[in-house]
Amino acid sequence: MADKNNSKGFKKILFPTDFTDASVAAASYAMMLARQNKAKLYVLHVMDVSKEAAGFYLPHLSFERLDKEMRGVAGEMLKNFCAKQFKGFRNVEMHVLAGEPFKEILKVVKGSKIDLVVMGTFGKARVDRLLFGSTTERVVRRAECPVLVIPPSK
Repeated sequence: MADKNNSKGFKKILFPTDFTDASVAAASYAMMLARQNKAKLYVLHVMDVSKEAAGFYLPHLSFERLDKEMRGVAGEMLKNFCAKQFKGFRNVEMHVLAGEPFKEILKVVKGSKIDLVVMGTFGKARVDRLLFGSTTERVVRRAECPVLVIPPSK
């Protein structure tokens, strides 16, 4: 007899967003799949604190104060994004993390035992993609679960 608790399906879906048009296009897929599977939707925004992003820091602010302010703004942006993109869907959990986006996404996949990642192709510069690989490409190559990549709307 099959164990009902071990049935196939997506119970935990991760949707990383960078708030670009690519994320907006992918959001509807993430919500549709979460609804169809009665899954929890984990919505994640990673504040990029890589060396390239460090140039935006203001020298007169302490790191702790800057980090707190950035997290506050990012949290509000995520809350507004979710209110608009996932309106009416209640099974959403939001998280703001700091770090290299692909690394933080992979940590969440492993730590939260995510069943599926739904993400858009993020909008970084073409040169970055050639030199370092895009966030999406890195997640696809290293994730321990399926990754559904949604191309930007045309």
